[in-house]
Amino acid sequence: MTRRSCWSPSSFAWGRLPRRRLVRLGARLSVLAVVALATVGCLIPPEAKPAAPAGGRRLDDSQLRPLRDAAAPTKRHVGCAVQPAQLHDDAFRRLAATHFDSLTPENQMKWETIEPQPGQFAFQAAEPLVTFAAENHMRVRGHALVSHSQLAPWVKSRSGEALHAAMLGHIQGVVGHWKGKVAQWDVVNEALADGPSGRLRADSPFTALGPTFIDDAFRAAHAVDPEAQLFYNDYEIEGVGTPKSDAAFALVKRLKETGVPIHGVGLQMHVDPRHWPAAGRIQANIARFAALGVLVELTEMDVAVGEISGSIDQKLDRQRVLTHDIVAACLALEACSGITFWGLTDRYSWLNSPRWGALRGQLPHYPLPFDADYRAKPMVAGILDALAGR
Repeated sequence: MTRRSCWSPSSFAWGRLPRRRLVRLGARLSVLAVVALATVGCLIPPEAKPAAPAGGRRLDDSQLRPLRDAAAPTKRHVGCAVQPAQLHDDAFRRLAATHFDSLTPENQMKWETIEPQPGQFAFQAAEPLVTFAAENHMRVRGHALVSHSQLAPWVKSRSGEALHAAMLGHIQGVVGHWKGKVAQWDVVNEALADGPSGRLRADSPFTALGPTFIDDAFRAAHAVDPEAQLFYNDYEIEGVGTPKSDAAFALVKRLKETGVPIHGVGLQMHVDPRHWPAAGRIQANIARFAALGVLVELTEMDVAVGEISGSIDQKLDRQRVLTHDIVAACLALEACSGITFWGLTDRYSWLNSPRWGALRGQLPHYPLPFDADYRAKPMVAGILDALAGR
């Protein structure tokens, strides 16, 4: 992701300091720098505010009801991913607190941010999010303990028992810090390779430990906080019958059968309308996971519209229908316990970045429920209709 130009340890006049002091100071500053970057929002791409779509229809107040209120009778959580810098915007805070009862830190609980040096934890970056959630009666989903991406560089240099020990120490430190405050953890994130192989991904250092690293990660998290719900989370496993979704199903089935404490599976649900499973296939996939005795959550939902043909109103109406049908598929099964959107407003979305947005074709994508000016889009009407059973 393209990043804003921010202060970094490399900009300091290191050559003026004695070597021993330099090593100590460098370690401390690396932690502080990561905290500062995550807290002030330097990870937000500079192009993070697209113009509001010209002529796009918006909901008026008579059509709008707080999403969390609409979801309450269904006993589902409705959530969004948040970064701390966004909480400095009063309009954002009000919108998040009004509509959502679940919050996922977008980057601030990932390894590179939270343990930039071995055993040196930087919890400060995520604390504002946990506090905001508590103040507004929102559940917290912890994302993510073990993943191939956004790892601290030192982790990638470890292997064998040293890597395994680092993984266990990281899980114990992070889960222990927020014991009782984080309701769900994405314990292992995106462990499976893309494509038809069904194997663990080759670009993860944890793969070399063998598949039982996943078992060990779940057991370690459960030992620290037995009350937290523990999830396996991945993308492109949403529809039944694809090689990757079958591999995810086989993984969760094996974990359950061997007594590993896994409580749920997260379907990321980054919707690409060009090639996307029908709602019936998504529902069937949720059903087969539910039959294993685990919960299912839609954990990172957004719906890109850049490649949908037609006027902006036609694009947003198609987005409304796709969103409605996916939320309805979740509501059809009791085991589907929540829907989290990967953001709140089109003003802030990872798909605003040319690098990541290109994965969904031509930009702009306008992928989230509220536009860049915080107005409710037809997508919100689709969510409300699905929650109401319409």
